Amino acid sequence: MNNKNHLSILNILIFISLIYTVTILNILTPKNKAISEVENRTLAQKPVFSVDNLLSGKYFRDFESFFADHFFDRENLVKISKNISSLKGIKREEEVYLVDFEGQNVGGNRNNEDGEKPEDNAVVTTKGNLLILNDTVMELYKFNEDKAKLYADMVNTVSSTLGENVKTYSLLAPIQIEFLNNEKYKNLSDSQIDAIKYVNDNFSDNIIPVDAYSPIKEHIDEYVYYRTDHHWTALGAYYGYTGFADAAGLEAVPLDKYKENKAPDYLGYISTVNPSEKVNSNPDDVVYYVPPVKTDMKVFYYDKDTGEKKSYAGSVINKKYVLLDQKYGVFLGGDFALGVIKTNVKTDRKIMVIKDSYGNAFVPFLTPHYSEIYVVDPRHYKESIVDLVKENDIGEVMFLNYILTTNFDSFMDSVLNLVK
Repeated sequence: MNNKNHLSILNILIFISLIYTVTILNILTPKNKAISEVENRTLAQKPVFSVDNLLSGKYFRDFESFFADHFFDRENLVKISKNISSLKGIKREEEVYLVDFEGQNVGGNRNNEDGEKPEDNAVVTTKGNLLILNDTVMELYKFNEDKAKLYADMVNTVSSTLGENVKTYSLLAPIQIEFLNNEKYKNLSDSQIDAIKYVNDNFSDNIIPVDAYSPIKEHIDEYVYYRTDHHWTALGAYYGYTGFADAAGLEAVPLDKYKENKAPDYLGYISTVNPSEKVNSNPDDVVYYVPPVKTDMKVFYYDKDTGEKKSYAGSVINKKYVLLDQKYGVFLGGDFALGVIKTNVKTDRKIMVIKDSYGNAFVPFLTPHYSEIYVVDPRHYKESIVDLVKENDIGEVMFLNYILTTNFDSFMDSVLNLVK
């Protein structure tokens, strides 16, 4: 008999010995433990034998559960399994909170270069609930049919006022909870795809809806939403931009044409209202993409004391925010009344973007397609957008807001005040 056969016999004997050893240990292991301290749950107890339980199969099912719960050295095996799972990033125990939330839907620090606030804090107030699931904070969405109809009417009013020669687009960005795999928690929020369809169905024929939902859904396994902030990431905004490119007849510029940079250790806006240490100990990275074209930006604001319109030099990608807490401000420098971006692109196309803070991460992707981009935040702008379009020969307008903005009366009123 050669060495190979000896080794095979030895392996078989070791295997049989292990089986008998584990069997004997299981027989000798006490079966009177009622609670697992590691799992924080009641353990299955030895089932009571009866003919009915035997015939129905319940006895064997219960005995299987009993045997599994009282397997030899089970507590230590469970501990080892949890340690391995944590190394792999597997979350077996969910940490869940629902938090009442009232705050401001803002896109970064609205300070000018001298540190003064450009305008009054005429920001949209967000009031509702947050779902905190492990290390991720998500806003919940509740559909309001009347307000959704008002939003569509607002867009229709602006479009009809500007006239048929101005193309009008509408992009409603979905929020993260829409794509949650866990139906138990996803169902705390209303369907956003249905809400977007309702708004789009109430548009007049000359409004061009932009589908940002489908490309986001297609890439949902990528880093398209922050965990500690309610915004989409620049990558999420890019996929939304590909939807706009399809609607506007543009060829989307590949992402690898942009220069990628990163601002680490970002704890976003809504992370400040959560009770979970998991969120605060796992900050986001703010990845930003520098456009492949030259840009020049001017930001306009109103002096908070005199109301006088003033300006300062801005930047499409404002790198000073990389070192600040409000790192989302790297996109456009945050929220302001009006930003005018001029590029070196040889085209006659000009566009006005009427937006909330979701638009901040999106606008840089428009720069390769337009010679001029006018960024209007109706929460701060105080002049006529009709005059702005006519005086600058703007041929396209896009409403770019996240889905919760359809519930904000103040936002809609602010827009309508700009066309009176």
